[in-house]
Amino acid sequence: MPDPVIEILRAGDTGKPNPFTICIVANPVLEAPWKSERFVVDAMPTNPALFSQRCQYVVDCLFGRLAGQAEKLLADPLIAPYVRIVSLLADGLPAEDANALAAEDGTSSLLIPRRTRFLPFLVRYGLTADIAYVISQSAEHNRASAFFTTDNDASPGIAFTLDGPTLTHRFHCLIPGTIAIHATSSSLTALHEFGHALSSYTNGGIVDLYVDSPVDFNNLRGRPVPGAFRTYNGVAYQSDPVRDGLSYPPGWQSYHCELNAPAFPAVMDDYFLSGTVPEACEQDKITRQFLRDRLIAKIGR
Repeated sequence: MPDPVIEILRAGDTGKPNPFTICIVANPVLEAPWKSERFVVDAMPTNPALFSQRCQYVVDCLFGRLAGQAEKLLADPLIAPYVRIVSLLADGLPAEDANALAAEDGTSSLLIPRRTRFLPFLVRYGLTADIAYVISQSAEHNRASAFFTTDNDASPGIAFTLDGPTLTHRFHCLIPGTIAIHATSSSLTALHEFGHALSSYTNGGIVDLYVDSPVDFNNLRGRPVPGAFRTYNGVAYQSDPVRDGLSYPPGWQSYHCELNAPAFPAVMDDYFLSGTVPEACEQDKITRQFLRDRLIAKIGR
């Protein structure tokens, strides 16, 4: 069995023993289908050149370096120098539960991150993560998905208010935010899924805006759409009455926050509907501020 290949793609804050870390892993094994306990080897670890290229795509997407990309949250000079990114490729692992970081959904083309397997797998190689991507070369499932972070709510953090109640940007997690993407993923996929994964089950979740989603940090429900959206840390944000110019479909109850780039859909919406340049999409105003604050809290721990 070849030795695992671990590469430091960005050093991050070398002065800290546990800097904010993003891990990108070549998926060794797929559960096919999800929750079946049937496992097959994934081809991704046998293609190191492709894996390296895909890692570079993730980094470029996160730091706003794609052609025409407008959303550059992680390129913020208060954030970028402190983000550590590590890749891991381990080939030849047996097709068993502990090595399966992604699953093929049984009713769609979604790849599903098997979130509880990530930390034990990473610890095996001396790694840990706040956010973890797994890249698969599944033959049939090519849509990405993500799960929120499970915060360690017993750990310290930075408090914030949301419409009155106090929540906390926690410094540490119990389970990292996890993302499964395909080797063919493109455009803003890596950034969109990062928005989900960085958010929290207990301190604000960032949900999809291209479906009629439940209430969460960046999505509210009701008709007619009110002028006010939410008040985050004392700042009042307005609603988007026309959904990025796409319009809310008949029957929807969801409504969203005002945009930073009103001519384009939000990153958490269907950016491919923006026309010829989906990379021109940006996060809406409250989502960008929330993600920025959460990153700054974690890099400052």
